[in-house]
Amino acid sequence: MRTLLLLVAFALSPLLSAQESVAPAKKLTVLIKPAKPFVFDKNGAPAGFSIDLWKRVAEEARLDYEFKEVASVPAIIDALKGSQADVGCGALSITAERETIIDFSHPFYKSGLQILANGAAGKSPFRAFLKLDVFKILGVLIVAIAVNAHILWFFERRKNPDSFPDNYVEGILNAAWWSVSVLITLGCENIAPTRIAGRLLGVVWMLAGVALYSYVTATLTSAMTVNTLQSDIRTVSDLQGLDVGTVAGSSSADFLNSNGIVPKGFPDIDSACRALAAGELKAVVYDAPLLKYYVSTNPGSKLQLVGDLLEKQDYGFALPEKSPLRKELNRALLKLTEEGYLDELDKKWFAQPAL
Repeated sequence: MRTLLLLVAFALSPLLSAQESVAPAKKLTVLIKPAKPFVFDKNGAPAGFSIDLWKRVAEEARLDYEFKEVASVPAIIDALKGSQADVGCGALSITAERETIIDFSHPFYKSGLQILANGAAGKSPFRAFLKLDVFKILGVLIVAIAVNAHILWFFERRKNPDSFPDNYVEGILNAAWWSVSVLITLGCENIAPTRIAGRLLGVVWMLAGVALYSYVTATLTSAMTVNTLQSDIRTVSDLQGLDVGTVAGSSSADFLNSNGIVPKGFPDIDSACRALAAGELKAVVYDAPLLKYYVSTNPGSKLQLVGDLLEKQDYGFALPEKSPLRKELNRALLKLTEEGYLDELDKKWFAQPAL
């Protein structure tokens, strides 16, 4: 009898194991951090680029999940590091430092850091005259007038003392006045050369003056316009010693600190941009697509993206280290990429502002 019971138990053990293996799948906890347009609240529900993508990935991988909003990216990283959550979703940059403590899926969006600065609201266009190139142009103009005045005075001083007195100071001043008048108006009513050499010089000066005057006017106008429309900040070196803001705990904060710039931390990019618009900051450094979206949806802020990308980065889904989900998520991401779904999301969320 005892032997019979052992045989029955041995025969039923595979069935019992099979029943244990088909236990209901765990509902995943997906942490989300608002970062418009990748994650934000829309009518009481999560929406955005990353939310749309996660829903399709979860559908493809047949995953059950629930969203849980957190206040910061470090909160997501800490929760994943402690295995208190299963996935981090949002605008999460894949960095070498983060890869040492958590894992990431394949990248799904190419990003990078960029500088946001104030436009030239209230900026005087006459600051253009302080630029070195403008000084060079004005210097060339003054030298040309002085040289022409001396040559004209030398030819005219003995035969035409009424217009160009033999006295050096008085004669040169008259000749310079004539040169400036001809340069601007192509004539001078009360002073004129009478000798052949002087008149030939006058013709040459008139012809050259037209081109010279046009060039100087165009250059100064361009310099004043550029000074009005563009920020003086273009690269990370221009941020040294300035009040710079970013989102606290973000990869942009790490980047600024590594370049010797201590930024002011803000809870989100909207508050940082409002501080910039109010004049409390000189610049904001953060992820380029998020800054671009803010500018496009806040045209009255007079803020502008300046310079090139400071550091190229990629976004991905964050996972606990050695997560068994990684392979399945990557398979789903690759399939959706091949089907063109990521291109559809890009057009949906970045072709025009999505409110």
